[in-house]
Amino acid sequence: MSVRTAPAGLVIAFSAITLGTVFAQQTHPVRQWTSSEGRTLDASLVSADRNVVVLRLKNGRTSRIPIQNLSRRDQDHLAKLNRLGLAFPVVEMPEEVRVSGTIQVEGGPRLFQTEHFEFETDQGVSKSFISEAARVYEGTYLAVKNLPFHLELAPPDGNERYRGRFLTDANFRSAIGGKVETIPGQKVAGVYLPQRRELLVPYSSLGAARRGSQVTMNRSSDTSTLIHEVTHQLLHDWLPLIPTWMAEGLAESVASVPYWNGRFDFQKSEEGLKNRLVEKYSLDEEILHVGDMIRPSELIARRRVAGAPENQPRAITAGKKETPRVTRNSDSEWDGTLREYRDSLLLTWYFIHLDRPEAPGTPIAAYLKLVDEARNETDRFIVDYNEHVEEFEARRQAYNRQVKRYNEELEKFRLAVNRYNDRVREWNAQILDGVPESERTDLGAPPREPVRPVQLEIPEILEKTPNQGPVDLVRIVQEKAGHALIRDRSPDELDAALQTAYARMGISIQFED
Repeated sequence: MSVRTAPAGLVIAFSAITLGTVFAQQTHPVRQWTSSEGRTLDASLVSADRNVVVLRLKNGRTSRIPIQNLSRRDQDHLAKLNRLGLAFPVVEMPEEVRVSGTIQVEGGPRLFQTEHFEFETDQGVSKSFISEAARVYEGTYLAVKNLPFHLELAPPDGNERYRGRFLTDANFRSAIGGKVETIPGQKVAGVYLPQRRELLVPYSSLGAARRGSQVTMNRSSDTSTLIHEVTHQLLHDWLPLIPTWMAEGLAESVASVPYWNGRFDFQKSEEGLKNRLVEKYSLDEEILHVGDMIRPSELIARRRVAGAPENQPRAITAGKKETPRVTRNSDSEWDGTLREYRDSLLLTWYFIHLDRPEAPGTPIAAYLKLVDEARNETDRFIVDYNEHVEEFEARRQAYNRQVKRYNEELEKFRLAVNRYNDRVREWNAQILDGVPESERTDLGAPPREPVRPVQLEIPEILEKTPNQGPVDLVRIVQEKAGHALIRDRSPDELDAALQTAYARMGISIQFED
C-alpha cells in the first residue's frame, strides 16, 4: 500500500492609487471575556482564528490572546463565530481603485508584458490597443486585490505572469473547440482555461476593429468582458474549489463596477449593477424587475465547480493498491445560460454589499478563508495519511515476514508433535509389554509451540478512511465554507433577506416556482 501526492521594448512605468481601503468600525458588541483561570475582561471582538483572538479594549487598544487561555464557554463562542465566518477581520470596500499615469509595456510586435501580465496577439495591433488592454489588465488586478476579501494574488505555479491571448473570432473558436460548453445562439465572449492557465479573448468582444493592417481599440470600447475574464484568471487558485455560480458572480460583480480609463469607481457599484442588469440582462430600466430568479438556497446547493481537476498539482495518484484520491468535480448542473449568470451576479453582489452592509464583503471573505482552510486541512490530511501509509506498509511487510517465519516454525512444530506422539505411543506400548523403564524409548522434552506474532494494528487514520473511492474535496470545502454564507438561516429566511435587500434598492425580485 502506498500513496504519492502527487523581447526588447520600453521599460514598465506603472503606478497605482487606491482610495478608501481602511479597517472598518468593529461590528461586534462589547462582552465579558473570561480566562481559563477565571479572570474577566470587557472587550469587543476584532478577529479570531484557530489559535489567537484579537480583542479591542475599552481604551481603544487591541490585545492578542491565545484562545487556549480562554474559558471553555468563550472558546465555544469563538468556534461558532469562526464556523459561521463572523470572526473575520472587517475591511471597508475601497471608494475607488485606479492606475495612474501611462502604462508602458515591454515586448512586441505580438508578445507584450506588463508588471503582472503577459499577453499575445495573433494580429498586428495598434499602440492604443496595447495601452488600453494593459490598463484593463492591471486595473482589474488592483480592483480584485483591493476587494475586502484579503486575497493574496499570484500567477499559477510555474508562471511569472498571468498569460492571455487576443484572437480573431475564427482562431478563438478553434482554440476553444471542444473545451468549453456553449449554448446554441449564445456567443462566448471570452474564456479562461484553467488547464492551460491561459485567458483567451476575441477582439470582437472588446469592440476592437481593424484599421488598415492593425487591430485597434480605444477607451470607449466595452471592456467589461475582458474585466470579467481577467477576474477569473486572478482567482485561478480558487476556481477548482468554489462553485461555478460564485466564480461567475464574482467576475460579473467586478465587471459591473463602473470603469473608465483605468479607474474602478466602487462608490457607484449600485449604479453599475443596475446598468449591468439593463444592458446585459435586458431588464426594463424603469421597472428593474426579475421575475424568475433561481432561489439563493438552490444556487448555493449547486456544487459544480469552475475549475478542472487536471489543473491541480494536489491530486493524488494511486500506487499499486487503491488509495484515497482527490476529486474536484461534481455532477450538479450548470447550463451557462444568461439567467444563471444574472442570478449568480445578484446572489454574489448581495453577499458583497447587502448581506452585512456594516461589514461589506465579509461573507465572501469568510467563505474564501474557510475554503483555504478546508483545502489546507485536506492537504495536511493527505500528507499525514501518506506518512501513515508508508509507516504502516513497512510494519505490514515486517509483520508478514514474522507470519511467514511463524508458519514455517508452526509446521516444524506440528511435525515435532507427531514424532513426539509416536514416541509416547511406543512408550505406552512398552509399559504394557513390561519393558523395563531403563530400556524404554526416550521421550525427550515435549516440543514447544512457537510464539504467535502480535496482531498488527491498523492506524486510526487508515481505518477511518478505507479504500472506498476518492476524497470529495469539493464536498469537504463547501460543507465547511457554506456556513459563512448561510449563517444558520433557513432557505426561506435567506431567500426573503435577499428579496428585501434588493427591494430597498428598487430592484424587484420574484423567484421561480
